[in-house]
Amino acid sequence: MNKITNSILFVLLIALIATMGTSCRTQKKVLKEDIKEYGFSYLYNRLIENQMKFDYLNAKFSLAYEADKNKTNLKGQLRIQNDSLIWLSFTPALGIEAARVLLTNDSIKFMNRLNKTYFAGKYELVDSLLHTTIDYYLLQSMLVGNDLAQYDVKKYRASIDNGLYRMTIRERRKIRRFIRKGEIDTRVLVQQIWLDPETFRIARIDVKEQGEEDNNKLRVYYSDYISVDDQLFPSKIRIEIVSNKSIFIDVNFNKVIINEPLRFPFNIPSKYDKVF
Repeated sequence: MNKITNSILFVLLIALIATMGTSCRTQKKVLKEDIKEYGFSYLYNRLIENQMKFDYLNAKFSLAYEADKNKTNLKGQLRIQNDSLIWLSFTPALGIEAARVLLTNDSIKFMNRLNKTYFAGKYELVDSLLHTTIDYYLLQSMLVGNDLAQYDVKKYRASIDNGLYRMTIRERRKIRRFIRKGEIDTRVLVQQIWLDPETFRIARIDVKEQGEEDNNKLRVYYSDYISVDDQLFPSKIRIEIVSNKSIFIDVNFNKVIINEPLRFPFNIPSKYDKVF
């Protein structure tokens, strides 16, 4: 694959792994009183109440990817059918589609239009290549700024951090009905969520797998929320993969539309060669 399409595939697969501000004393005092009175359950319920709710989502985006001081800029389109399909189209500066991706609950398809190759297979194959557990639901939640509703909530606590509510949830396991066929339920997540005290929308998420080294972590920052049909959607997302090699991904969304039925075209030409 050439450099551009390598970057596209790497951005997608890395994002599947795992993936602010100050206030015055008066604000912190109010936050502390709310924590003492209501606790974690109150904050978590408000988070769920204020999450994005949709059947379909359609958005255009620009993406900047940086690793090892190398930068790649792309544009594209995102389409989601909630809990079912994620469709991505990537376009470099020339304006010609370079790649297309389709993800379902149990499969991944990737089509490289520049060198006429494609990948189509189960998550297990990509899991073995990346030595991790890829999760459709984690990616969907990350893209819209929602919590991992498909994971249970155990061993939690709430606190205040620099004017934001912080919730720490340990030992998050996927709820059994969301486990893929043949998947071994061994993945345990440790998650921290920072909430805006006014909107109860997520400002930051840290996710890591239990037992990993402390320097292996996925961090996602959300900002510039916009109103989409009276719901708040994060128009800017910054993804940081903290590991032996640091990776930074900045995504800017625009023209976000929800609940208009969408098509998810993915037809692989017969002349394309299969990889892996």
